[in-house]
Amino acid sequence: MSTKSQILEILHGRDAEYISGQELASTLGLSRNSIWKAIGKLQDEGFEIESRAGVGYRLVQKGDVLSASCIRDAVNIPCKVHILDSVDSTNNYAKTLGDVTIPNIIIANEQTKGRGRMGRSFYSPPSKGLYMTIAFCPDFSLDKSMLVTAVSALAVCRAFQEVTGLGPKIKWVNDVYLHGRKVCGILTEAETNFETGNISRIIVGIGVNCFEQNFPEDIAGSATYIKDAPKDFNRMALAASIVNNFFDMLNNFDKKKLLREYRSRSMILGQQILLYGTSYSDMPEHGGKGVRARAIDIDENGGLIVEYMEGRRSRQMETITSGEVTIRKDI
Repeated sequence: MSTKSQILEILHGRDAEYISGQELASTLGLSRNSIWKAIGKLQDEGFEIESRAGVGYRLVQKGDVLSASCIRDAVNIPCKVHILDSVDSTNNYAKTLGDVTIPNIIIANEQTKGRGRMGRSFYSPPSKGLYMTIAFCPDFSLDKSMLVTAVSALAVCRAFQEVTGLGPKIKWVNDVYLHGRKVCGILTEAETNFETGNISRIIVGIGVNCFEQNFPEDIAGSATYIKDAPKDFNRMALAASIVNNFFDMLNNFDKKKLLREYRSRSMILGQQILLYGTSYSDMPEHGGKGVRARAIDIDENGGLIVEYMEGRRSRQMETITSGEVTIRKDI
């Protein structure tokens, strides 16, 4: 852990009380000059740290500043971290990067054109959410690549539990729900090498509604934010936990264990649902009515096994794969 991260951790624990430079130096085994330099760097990064001669330092406000160095220090793998004040889309930005042999983590304070599946937009107001993308070169087979979205959703769920103590659920295939409303969306994209036919780059966009906000009318009834988070909750801790869990699952890949956990976190298995077609005109926001079905299981590739409840295929089973449908619970 870097000196800056250690100092932040100590200041956070003092609950806005002053701590002397000498105490910090003694605790960390450093010189007071090293402490002074680290405090200055934290202030330059936006952390509001008050300094009082003869008294010491204190964290004035436990804000939610995004720091590349603090996130990089908290992540368990070598990576590059990009912090952006504003961008059209973190996924779009990831596509402009040259080398992602070392994973690149892109985090923006705002997205002006955040993207979701099926051409939908993702509402991304300033300082209200975690808008991040993980871009990396996979060293595994296509079979494993098909489960990256499932791994992403599980990484978000695990990170929620670690950082907030809350237990969200997954609505197949890429939405994470809290208290029955959407709190996170995931958009997974891939770039293929046409010469080899292999996937050359995977881009995983993750958007989490973190703080209280006024959602647009079209999603106000279905979206939520993290309402019951601890007082010291911050986006950096959530981002680092998501990255750590994501790569831990990929590096220690256990398909059976992964699918078992994914099923246990599903909010739709055993439920009656509505299936919608892939064309925009068939989507619910365009008047699509959907087909009633029952969600039966998740197959070994992450596909959803359904039983149709109406129409010419009534009582027939089918496996629905990513990109072909979106799903809403039939209520």
